[in-house]
Amino acid sequence: MEGKNIEWKLVPGHAGMPLNERCDVIATSYADGKTIDLYNGSAEAYEVALEIEVDDALLAEKSRKKARSSAKAYSYVSMIDGVTMVHHNWAECETRVKGKSGAKFKKVFSAEEERGLIKEWSAK
Repeated sequence: MEGKNIEWKLVPGHAGMPLNERCDVIATSYADGKTIDLYNGSAEAYEVALEIEVDDALLAEKSRKKARSSAKAYSYVSMIDGVTMVHHNWAECETRVKGKSGAKFKKVFSAEEERGLIKEWSAK
């Protein structure tokens, strides 16, 4: 990076941003041991748009969802054929729903959220 003027930007992955998608193709190709054609020429003639427009609200929402998904669960709730069950860990829930057509399941983070989800699913 010495002698280079680099501007770093955090962009959401797999969000349809042309330059980020191109980077993903290049990285995946190298990881899979495949040969890939790399561009050598002026930025103006490059086929992929080099402008990066980042939606800060989208980044904040994605970050919030990621933090929530990795947070410790209060419980897991599952429903199969209208029968709802509460599980204390993911393994129990997964055993119940795996391979079952129409199964629903969700990780919840509080007793209140658990009650609300059970009530919502029971009303349907």
